[in-house]
Amino acid sequence: MTDDHIYFRWMVEKGQIRAGARAIIVNSTADRFLIEKNHGARDQYLNFIGGGVELGESLESCLEREIKEETNANVIRMEYLFVVENFITFKGDIIHGLGHYFEVELDHVDVQSDSDGIEFLWFSSDDLVNVDLRPHIVRDHIVMGTYRSVRHLISRDNVAYRLM
Repeated sequence: MTDDHIYFRWMVEKGQIRAGARAIIVNSTADRFLIEKNHGARDQYLNFIGGGVELGESLESCLEREIKEETNANVIRMEYLFVVENFITFKGDIIHGLGHYFEVELDHVDVQSDSDGIEFLWFSSDDLVNVDLRPHIVRDHIVMGTYRSVRHLISRDNVAYRLM
């Protein structure tokens, strides 16, 4: 059983909602977005950098910690954008997560991973349309250029619903 499966099982048993913070990392001078690829993951899709909020930690602190743990870069700008409610079906049970998304700029663009098997790739918004970047609803709003204007999105098993 993978760590994700153990965590999902715990969430189902406890009836927990997972809060997380995710970064839409931009290189505004080159119109590029930094995406994480985990070569060791069972499912080969791409992610936004981020993770779960720890007790007593702000969303911003969580994201700064995650970026510091996973990369060789530092945050120079961070702006809250929106929340995504993710409902994922796991072995017949519903997992509910609240992903808070921030637009982030880093102190340099030559971002390297501090973990084996993790790679960071820069994509243009046009290139993202052909990438399995999850949740797809966030990817799609980046591609459409509307990610700065949405406030609340819902994704059920990666099927997107926009509320506002």
